[in-house]
Amino acid sequence: MISDILRRALRPLFQRAPWLRTLALGSVDLLVRPALFPYRRARPSSNADDAAMLELKTDEFNREAEHYFAAYPDPDRLLDKPFSEPEFFSQRLIDVGVLVDGLRLRPGDVVLELGAGTCWLSHLLNRYGCKTIVVDVSPTALSMGRSLFERDPRTNWHLEPEFHVYDGHTLPLDAGTVDRVVLYDAFHHIPNPWQLLGEMRRVLRPNGIVAMSEPGRGHSTSPSSLAETAATGVLENELALEEIAERALASGFVAARVILSGRPPSLLEIDARDLRPFMGGRSFGRYWKNLCTALDSHHYILLFAGDPEPTTRRPKRLVANIRRIGPRRALQISRGKPIELMFDVHNAGDTHWLRGENAAGWTRFGAHLYHSDRTLVDYDWVRASLPQDVAPEQNVHLVVTLPAIQEPGNYLVVCDLVIEGATWFAERGTRPLEVPCRVV
Repeated sequence: MISDILRRALRPLFQRAPWLRTLALGSVDLLVRPALFPYRRARPSSNADDAAMLELKTDEFNREAEHYFAAYPDPDRLLDKPFSEPEFFSQRLIDVGVLVDGLRLRPGDVVLELGAGTCWLSHLLNRYGCKTIVVDVSPTALSMGRSLFERDPRTNWHLEPEFHVYDGHTLPLDAGTVDRVVLYDAFHHIPNPWQLLGEMRRVLRPNGIVAMSEPGRGHSTSPSSLAETAATGVLENELALEEIAERALASGFVAARVILSGRPPSLLEIDARDLRPFMGGRSFGRYWKNLCTALDSHHYILLFAGDPEPTTRRPKRLVANIRRIGPRRALQISRGKPIELMFDVHNAGDTHWLRGENAAGWTRFGAHLYHSDRTLVDYDWVRASLPQDVAPEQNVHLVVTLPAIQEPGNYLVVCDLVIEGATWFAERGTRPLEVPCRVV
């Protein structure tokens, strides 16, 4: 197909001059933007006029939250979440996956779950290896949550999970004591959300992250929300994404972002035979309209206490384009003699590569040595330092010395990048550069 021919023709050019790729993508963006303009939606109106009244009723809403859990007719259903909600099961798993990815979570992190309810999410994170601190206004909910931890023999008690009832105003934690804060379908139930934003920032460590999964436009006036409020008295607040971001920045967060991801039931299906035409633009308008509706009606929100850009300490997308500089002919090496090769390496991912030696995230150029039949000779054959930290879309040039090979024959040098003690880039999707060579 013409598209395949163009792709094969342009790939070498983009590898040699990555700025051309950036320019091409920017041009496409400018071309399609007018066509997508009708799908843009206005910012929702603020409920600032109601905010002060709601905050004055904080204690009242807290009592209603406790009554909700204390009077719930089927406590086992709450304890069995997410399995007790078959109609929402897939949605819950997707939500949790997106939140964990957005938090860049690792075992050993200290995670505060605010508005934890019966703590099923915190129990999952405990099993993952995080120290969890659950906070809620309802003593009954936390009592249920503790029983959930206690009835599972696989609970990691050595992580010392904590359960705290709080007054709805001040988090019962010292400043700078948690790595991550997660709120799952909870922030819109809080009558004083701006006060709690400041509290979350206070307890976070300098590079901490808050992640929320929250409903968007129209939630408070939906039939299900109105029925829930009428039946239980629990607050179903309407919060605008932009206002959350502005208030977060005013509370001391450095950045506020939203993850562009849909969730059931907004995920679309198409005929498998139509995937390639779809990638070329067919039926894209329907998809884009559906995605915009999903993004407007639900938000995955990230708030950063420090630099929001991912680094190799906690990487996201690791993509390196490696190109050997020099003649394209097969490499010939004299037996017993090292040789220097030059490489151009382009960071085509979203993660900042760190070159600091013996520190978390230490990233280096590396190479494996194989015989030509791909039997391994030396997996850790070569290491070479980067000349500097490498930001996304940045290029660096390397001069790498390949050690002497004593045995004549045909070999294959496989060049890649590695985060020491963590992962090779090829394990995360990068295509390594293969350099055939003959030793004579």
